[in-house]
Amino acid sequence: MVTIDDVAKRAGVSKGTVSSVFSKKRPISAEVTERVLNVAKELNYVPNHVARSLAMKKTMIIGLKMPTLDTELSSFDLKVINGVVKKCTENGYRVLLDRLVEDEETALFSRDPVDGVILLNPKDDDQRIVQYKQLNLPYVLIGRPEETDVDTKFVDNNNIEIVKEVGEFLIENGHQDILFLNASYGMTVAEDRKEGFKRASENFSLPFKEENVIYNDQEKYQNASDYGYYSLLETIKEKKYTAIIADTDRVALGVLRAARELGIDIPNDLSLVALSNNETLALETTPKLTCIELYPEKLGEEAAEVLINVLKEQLAPRQKMIPAKLVIRESCKNLLKRVSRV
Repeated sequence: MVTIDDVAKRAGVSKGTVSSVFSKKRPISAEVTERVLNVAKELNYVPNHVARSLAMKKTMIIGLKMPTLDTELSSFDLKVINGVVKKCTENGYRVLLDRLVEDEETALFSRDPVDGVILLNPKDDDQRIVQYKQLNLPYVLIGRPEETDVDTKFVDNNNIEIVKEVGEFLIENGHQDILFLNASYGMTVAEDRKEGFKRASENFSLPFKEENVIYNDQEKYQNASDYGYYSLLETIKEKKYTAIIADTDRVALGVLRAARELGIDIPNDLSLVALSNNETLALETTPKLTCIELYPEKLGEEAAEVLINVLKEQLAPRQKMIPAKLVIRESCKNLLKRVSRV
């Protein structure tokens, strides 16, 4: 069996140089890198990840915790994964994807063979964060930690400003009866988005109505689309809204499905905005869906970079904010716009 020693001798370099070419632990010149890779190819050498990990006393694996009850990963999830994998690959790390939904009990007793963890969907009193701190396991959040946590590093969008902008956009277009289908109760993103919704109302001197905010009960709904679907079916019996802000594009799809069954025309009877942007899906819906572009791939890249810097014992910021963008398409109507008459 060909070993790293064989490659080093044939290439005329040290074992450490060969190791660095494959692990990317330290920069190696393009000329030496090419020579080592050519020799490895000639000798059919394949680096042993386990042996390399033992030698470095690291697994060279980063865990990506992406719990979701939906059967399929969303476009947002896939782009986050792409961003994490891209940055980890550039730095010689592999990614262990974990979609299991942990409760407080399993979170306290599970330990993956990873050097660090990227964690999604943080919530108040998140026991996963408690566990990582107890284990002294480096981690980074995609999302905001609870306000009392001043140590946790995180990458996020400014969700308060995002929903404030969406709310103001709808209000400026004549909408005051707005239903907000928020994320799950207790999630920090849900708290921030509710605050943004509230600030939009206050900025126009409109009363903020708590009952206009609904939270996704994941025990009640099988998936995000059902959440949007049944929420419209149930709320339409009690109150007529002119606009809906949906937590994700999948929630918005459920709203569209319910609207068709109820004979509600979007956008003429009901405007709709999704707080995520699967461009392929948004452009294929009728009407084309107004969305918020959250740049999930950038979120994944930045989270991985922060964690890798921590693992390398380099300076890393406590927080990074990724700007979002409102993408206006066809699913919103300006109620103030008057039809000109000849």
